Amino acid sequence: MSKRILIVDDEPDISEILRFNLEMEGYDVLTAEGADEAQQIVESSIGSNGSIDLILLDVMMTPKSGFEWAEELKADPRTRDIPIIFCTAKTLEEDMLHGFALGSDDYICKPFRVSEVKARVKAVMRRGEGHSGAPEVTPLQDKASPRTIVYTPSPLMDGRGGVVLDLDRKECRVDGEEVAFTKLEFELLALLLSRPGQVFSREEILRTVWPSDAIVLDRTVDVNITRIRKKIGRYGECLRTKFGYGYMFT
Repeated sequence: MSKRILIVDDEPDISEILRFNLEMEGYDVLTAEGADEAQQIVESSIGSNGSIDLILLDVMMTPKSGFEWAEELKADPRTRDIPIIFCTAKTLEEDMLHGFALGSDDYICKPFRVSEVKARVKAVMRRGEGHSGAPEVTPLQDKASPRTIVYTPSPLMDGRGGVVLDLDRKECRVDGEEVAFTKLEFELLALLLSRPGQVFSREEILRTVWPSDAIVLDRTVDVNITRIRKKIGRYGECLRTKFGYGYMFT
């Protein structure tokens, strides 16, 4: 079955150009001119055979911006795993970082080349199929799963809970509570947690976790590290910055 892409842009000409070219690549493409219309399409696709596999999302729309709708999507357990690529004229670095902080998988600035969009879409689709290039790890074994990575806190951290990554179910539990992670966040935490005490440079992280043909900002790793620290709560202090070198979990 063809992968289904939803294009959300209030400029019909842009949507039509993208739709035509992506359909030529074999994708099933839907379009919407705003977040409300797009939400209806996503709602109707949930639980059906025609689920949305990726969203190309403009930012500067009314009455609800692309950033606002993306935040809603990522807060909803039913839609948080749908990959999002922002396609927008907002080109400032803080806008790009905000887009990544919301959990987007890529950020393309207008005006763009159609060939670039197709390449980015292909990279994100391949990443979603499990070809991100993340290394095979040798995790600690846990009775709850045949493949888990476990961090158990020391007595100084009151002796309860911990961080458990289930590599088969792609789930993370912090002190027994499941925490939602994007695919990149999960694989980045798995990389660091599987090699405690080892420092990974930004370049090593990008090369290992991100697809080889992905185009990302230097600070993309920093943004994802910040999000992970927040999500793992009191264990965030274990994810340390080694200034001038990179990051480690210790």
